[in-house]
Amino acid sequence: MILLVEDDVMIGRTVVQGLSARGHVVRWLRHGAGLLDVLMVGGIAVVLLDVGLPDGDGFALCRAMRVAGYTMPVLMLTARGALDDRLEGFDAGADDYLPKPFAFAELAARVAVLVRRSAQLLPPPIAFAGLTLDPLTGEVRRDGRPVVAEPRTLALLGELVRARGAIVPRQRVIDAVWGEDSVISDNTLDVAVSALRRRLADVAPDLTVRAVRGQGLHLVVH
Repeated sequence: MILLVEDDVMIGRTVVQGLSARGHVVRWLRHGAGLLDVLMVGGIAVVLLDVGLPDGDGFALCRAMRVAGYTMPVLMLTARGALDDRLEGFDAGADDYLPKPFAFAELAARVAVLVRRSAQLLPPPIAFAGLTLDPLTGEVRRDGRPVVAEPRTLALLGELVRARGAIVPRQRVIDAVWGEDSVISDNTLDVAVSALRRRLADVAPDLTVRAVRGQGLHLVVH
């Protein structure tokens, strides 16, 4: 999964849509405050980190990541493209640095390089009840065969597989699938859950998604 930390809505939407179209699962945070919490959950292959965030400095966040022991590649995104700024980014622990404005094709190419590098750093696939989640690509397999579905359906399934049957709070599901601060109605989430249940009925009929009132969602074995 790619984690994008970017407060600019236009840039965020462009990056999420473009990388999703290239087969990546992307989670989007619009503030830096939740970065370490998301990394703690696991499954992040590459971090795309804006420098000028409304609640902090991307350089400081990158340093905090490294101090906490997170080693996945970081690509800094910023309008500050001077040599001193780039050097500060690398000193903070960044692996790459892309000044704004940038061509999306260049961003996608750099992300592809970092994803390949990240493959050597990530833990093995996460397994639950015959499903395996590749933490690098977000791909879910059932008995070795890829589960093919709409990107949000796969993102929802991936978040539930990571929990290995434990209940995932609804807000955490929304943040993971639609992005932090997204305004998502209960009906929208229910529609996504229904789509996932239908897909599981085809590829893993012994599994379903159960909603626990007041708590969240989890995968259960019939």
